[in-house]
Amino acid sequence: MIKKQGTFMKYMRLITLGYVGGTIYCLMYIRYVFYDQMMALMNCTNAQLGLLNSTSSIISLSLFLVGPFLADKFDAKRVITFAIGGITVLTFIFAIFVSNYSIALVIWGLQPVILMSYWACLVKYINNLGGEGESGNSFGTYYLINGLSGALGNAIPLAVSQKFGFQGAMVTLGIMTLIGTVLALLFLENEKDLAARGVNLKGDEPIRIKYILDAIKWPGFWILGLAYLATYTLYSNVSYFNPYLINVIGIDPNASSVYSIIRSYGAMLVAPLGGVMADKVFKSTSTWYIVAFSISAVMFAIPLFFNENSNPTLVSIYSVLPSIVVFALYSVTYSILRELHINPIVAGTVIGISGKLSLINDGIYPPMFGSWLDKFGNQGFTYIFMFLIGNCIFGILIALCAKRLDKQCKMGKKVMTVGGKAPTEVA
Repeated sequence: MIKKQGTFMKYMRLITLGYVGGTIYCLMYIRYVFYDQMMALMNCTNAQLGLLNSTSSIISLSLFLVGPFLADKFDAKRVITFAIGGITVLTFIFAIFVSNYSIALVIWGLQPVILMSYWACLVKYINNLGGEGESGNSFGTYYLINGLSGALGNAIPLAVSQKFGFQGAMVTLGIMTLIGTVLALLFLENEKDLAARGVNLKGDEPIRIKYILDAIKWPGFWILGLAYLATYTLYSNVSYFNPYLINVIGIDPNASSVYSIIRSYGAMLVAPLGGVMADKVFKSTSTWYIVAFSISAVMFAIPLFFNENSNPTLVSIYSVLPSIVVFALYSVTYSILRELHINPIVAGTVIGISGKLSLINDGIYPPMFGSWLDKFGNQGFTYIFMFLIGNCIFGILIALCAKRLDKQCKMGKKVMTVGGKAPTEVA
């Protein structure tokens, strides 16, 4: 029998997990806010700055099976505390050697090692925080706190940087993750104590090695993976509006960073709009894909007509608008699963492995875009926006493939089998 935890402690744990989740990745993606400041301090090129995230992505890909395996072997509280504590140490090291690109490269390479088991343990913990019947509410509260703390994790260092520079901003970020480490130590409960209350942490469905071949043979596997790549590409690369505003429009770097935070976190407020559009308006995620990718393509085309003579305030405000559509699209990416007719027994395997296709965005695109900016100057932004328009067209094609597969499955022309068995035989 499960002994209920107190409401106060439940919400303190949710606040802790949300705060940790919102700040733990700030260092990894700090270039989204401090793009030009980092280039100036480290005296690096755009391509070198992008290579930091490429390094993280390559190492993360090599560990994607190791992390979840270790998450089942070690205590969830210890893994989460170690992760936020390790990031805190790396943040302070980066703050000390902030102008040394080589050290930054090592730090970005170590982050995925420290974080490899973090996500699996986080999901386990939240899933069972208030019992399985309350997991939806727990995740909703978690993401609310996560968004707020993520915004603060960028906004507070940005405010500090205006008086103490980028190094001061990194010290501030280190202090914020240190607070997260202390909260994890104080409020998270270890698995032994949870078990004593009758709570055994269970995570998402694991990746099953023996079913990988069955998974990748199904068209829905590739549709899901490429759909996530397409939406994630837009989600992460709206960040290029930051250096665009500075170098093309000529606004102050700190002001551009403020708009970057609004793009990254303010637009989250409209993310539920995606669910409304997919479920209530179009009653189809693939149809919402087509509409949202089409709108996004137009919105990325408009900046091609801006130049140094354009009104800075108008352009800055406009730079936030694509994020509204992109977030509403990205937030419902995985709801296209219902149109892909994936055999339930391999759902976790399909989701876990297909999602790794998105590492193309983190691993290849940043140095590629950076090289365009290094070689072509401000013209490079034109090529980046054109690439994103092409990505939108690609997303529309993926949506059409999803519609075709959905129609074929409903007509009985296609069925995903696992080990030669149809879904009804393995249910």
